[in-house]
Amino acid sequence: MKPSSATARPPAARELVRPRPRPEASVVLYCFPHAGGAASAYRPWPAALPDGIEVVAVQLPGREQRITEPPCVDPARLADTIGADVAAHGSRPYALFGHSMGALVAFEVARALSADDRATGPALLAVSGMEHPGSGRPRPSLSRLPEAELLAWMAALGGSPAQALADPQLLEILLPVLRADLAWLEGYVPRPAPRLACPLSVFAGERDDRVALPGLQAWAGETREAATVRRYPSGHFYAEDQLRLVCRDLADDLADALDTRGAVR
Repeated sequence: MKPSSATARPPAARELVRPRPRPEASVVLYCFPHAGGAASAYRPWPAALPDGIEVVAVQLPGREQRITEPPCVDPARLADTIGADVAAHGSRPYALFGHSMGALVAFEVARALSADDRATGPALLAVSGMEHPGSGRPRPSLSRLPEAELLAWMAALGGSPAQALADPQLLEILLPVLRADLAWLEGYVPRPAPRLACPLSVFAGERDDRVALPGLQAWAGETREAATVRRYPSGHFYAEDQLRLVCRDLADDLADALDTRGAVR
């Protein structure tokens, strides 16, 4: 997105985190966190991806360096921020990756950037650990659960979020953020919009009982290009123990998407 000079504002460093800056990279990968998650979840990713890909992790309000801000999820603002960042860094091709809640946020950002005639749309949208929102499976109401039940739900998810349960100080910070994110999820209703003009990659864990194969395959209806579904032998946070394989597959998909504009190196 390329706002006019009257409205343009430089993207704040606190909103977009570059764990390992690669200004020479040929493509940028913007990564969106899961509910209650933060940009630090993507800190290990640059080491697992080719040097030709720069990872930029989205930091939502209420966490880490944005801890003093009220937690909220605002895809329209994120689309503005990412569009401005793309323009400020030479309009390099870029992809969007989101896990769990982040998949829906990335989807809405991709739609917003693709619909704006001042913007260049993403070369690839990658969604992870989330069925298509129109798949028909009811989304559970979690944001107002009593603390004990919400903690039990977190523990059942596994992965590093479950480790936070042992730290009372961390929980005091995490729970309001998690509840705000879950409330956004519960209220999310996708609006009708044209199909995306970029390929779509879908990732999930084989043992994640929150996603089923038909719901993952339903994402294919959101693109005019190819859609690929991959599942890995793990649970909801499959990428924590399959990171190199996931990043290899993601890099391959991105290289295929950019085949006519130059490969990822």
